[in-house]
Amino acid sequence: MSKALVVYSDNSGLWWLRFLRPGFRHCFIILETDRGHVWVDPMSHHLTIKVLEGYELTGLISWYHEMGMRVQSVEIAQERAQAFPWAPMSCVEVVKRLLGIRDCFVQTPWQLYQYIKRTKSENIGNKVLTFV
Repeated sequence: MSKALVVYSDNSGLWWLRFLRPGFRHCFIILETDRGHVWVDPMSHHLTIKVLEGYELTGLISWYHEMGMRVQSVEIAQERAQAFPWAPMSCVEVVKRLLGIRDCFVQTPWQLYQYIKRTKSENIGNKVLTFV
């Protein structure tokens, strides 16, 4: 199993994000790999993917907390082959697909946060979630 960090921020770079819950206007994910960490930040105007070398998850968690962001640590199990329901691309949809969450009613960062929190020790699809 590998780990991932789902990070929620108050990014309000787009005017319509102000209608979302403060502190949960954007989300992105950091995936742990055998060669380091991969940062995936899906924005409305582009998708940023960067390799983070020399960082540990615990240090990243502390740093994001200090920046005023909320962080959820997730354990990712093997994925089973199953199609995802159609949905428009958003930061939430990209994170959901990377975690294997197929719930079409999870559409905002706040709903994603609540969904992961509610299912913290249950299987989501074929994935097991745990928290720091």
